[in-house]
Amino acid sequence: MSGSRVQTATAEFQPPSPKSGASAVIEGFAYLAIVAAATLGFLMGWLTCNQAAVVTAALLLSLLSLAWHRFDGGRHPCFFFLCMLTLFQGGRLIAYCAGGETDIFRITLMTSEPFDVSRNVVALTLLSIALSAICFYAPCRWNYRSLPPLRSGSFARFLPYLYLLFCLSVPVQVYKNFCYYQYAKDHGGYLVVFIDHGGMAASIPMAVRAVSLISLPAFVGIFVLERRKRFLRTATAVYFAIAGPILLMGSRGGIFSLVLALWYVAKVKSGERARLYSAGLLGAALVLAGSLIGSFRAADAGSSAFDGPSQFVAGQGSSINITEVAIAYRRQFAPRIFYNLADELRSAFFPTDHMAYVAGKNFDADVSMFLNPAAYQLGSGSGSSYLAEAYLAGGLPGVAIISALLGTLFHGMNVYARNPFGLFLIAMILPDMLLMPRGGLLDWVSAALRVALSVLLLLAGWYFYRAAGRIGGILSGRDCGRAPKLATPKPALEELSGELS
Repeated sequence: MSGSRVQTATAEFQPPSPKSGASAVIEGFAYLAIVAAATLGFLMGWLTCNQAAVVTAALLLSLLSLAWHRFDGGRHPCFFFLCMLTLFQGGRLIAYCAGGETDIFRITLMTSEPFDVSRNVVALTLLSIALSAICFYAPCRWNYRSLPPLRSGSFARFLPYLYLLFCLSVPVQVYKNFCYYQYAKDHGGYLVVFIDHGGMAASIPMAVRAVSLISLPAFVGIFVLERRKRFLRTATAVYFAIAGPILLMGSRGGIFSLVLALWYVAKVKSGERARLYSAGLLGAALVLAGSLIGSFRAADAGSSAFDGPSQFVAGQGSSINITEVAIAYRRQFAPRIFYNLADELRSAFFPTDHMAYVAGKNFDADVSMFLNPAAYQLGSGSGSSYLAEAYLAGGLPGVAIISALLGTLFHGMNVYARNPFGLFLIAMILPDMLLMPRGGLLDWVSAALRVALSVLLLLAGWYFYRAAGRIGGILSGRDCGRAPKLATPKPALEELSGELS
């Protein structure tokens, strides 16, 4: 028995083989060589814009396939990020290859009068997408090793506490989500989230709104620690059922990115390689659900429930327009980019109010006002893009450096996923990070601060829960004449640090 434990521990901490590092270098240089050759061909006039788009789409799809293979069936956050990058920045390119899109690079997002950009802007846009994907993949691939199945250990003692929090929060969360849905229904639909977010939030008490700081982390904690499939499936079904009113409003991004994060958690827990057909079924289900939920939005802001996969992918890929606009009009947007990034640090706590626009404060608002001021005032928005903001901050070198840093961060996240508490934090932050291809560069930092607040609330509740348990144990003890000897309690932070070490 002890010999098998030693072998397991040795296999668990075995360093990556030199062959793995060599293959990572070969893969990186091979993709960079393809990008360099395509760039040279474009500059020499051998490739048209549409042909360059086909090359970029092929590069993204092949890199996605390689990430699936190298990361044990997608058991790495990098794979899911590349999926979102391919969808949001390369969706139009893929739709063009499938015959469903003709004017790939025409700016059609929000604007009432579509316009084209120059050939140089097209080249820089495609180069930024390809370079970012490669620089993001390389650090994740460099020292990758398969993680063993997650072992909860002493963290399993938190499950009763998490179930208690989750059960108490369910009715409050149902009330909150239904009130939001009713308010949106009475005030014009989905766009009220952007034009009257303050009014919608004020429609319910602050204490009720604060429940979201507890219900989501409690559910995620259960998902990470629970091994009994029946209880896990029940908790998951309940959580997504109470999110139904939010989906009926037409809001889908946060829920869908959470689904991908939970998929990653499930594969890390089991230690099993995901099957390709199951991943395909999940992707198809998300596409169909996305089209259906989009049809619940206002008529001028949604999509048809009968949109085919090509139309859906092309619509999601409209975020490439943001990257094009940032590159084409860099002189206009670049001087305020660091003010934009500073504002993103508070985005999780203070959503942008479309009715109180301030120039130079938020890149999403600036580019939306540039494309169509009237539509922005009515609640429409273009979204943002980490690629656009990285290019504004540092050009192509900025895109490469920021993408490499993000890839390094994702590599570190995957390393710490072997610990239950680390996996919990990753599952809480990952949904916002996956939305970066159509969101701000630092929005996830603000989301991480909100997660830190949730963790502090959970720890405070844990103190109260343990104290109540001790008091209940004393009062229900058989020997009332003699008080049981209590061990000196350890602070919760010390317990977590001990588990992490």
